[in-house]
Amino acid sequence: MSNPYQIRTDLLAMSKEMLDKAYDSQMEVARKAMDIYTENTEQALEAWKRYIPKMYTPEEIKAKAEELYTFVSKDNK
Repeated sequence: MSNPYQIRTDLLAMSKEMLDKAYDSQMEVARKAMDIYTENTEQALEAWKRYIPKMYTPEEIKAKAEELYTFVSKDNK
């Protein structure tokens, strides 16, 4: 059985992985949008600006971990 520190570490790692995957998916959309406009630099730049994702922050990782912890702790009550 995991101790509280291990659970926190695991939840933070899981949260970061979830946010990494979301970021990677959004980056793929941005790349595909750029590919569509390879002939027109101005349209390609506009598509990139529209679809490029914002990188998550440490606070967002913590918030996601807290969200996961809330879900896990509900099942134990």
